[in-house]
Amino acid sequence: MEWFKKYQYPILSGLAGIILACFILSFGFFKTLFVLICATLGQESDIIFKKYIFK
Repeated sequence: MEWFKKYQYPILSGLAGIILACFILSFGFFKTLFVLICATLGQESDIIFKKYIFK
């Protein structure tokens, strides 16, 4: 497990790249881009709600 801690970010970013490539090949570029934008907006709105509204 020590090697995983050492190379954690390259491994995770490689897996994220593989998953993103599969989504692009399966659904197309613009549908994948739309899903990524919606996921980012959802994550950011959750952070804003937790920070300012649900103190």
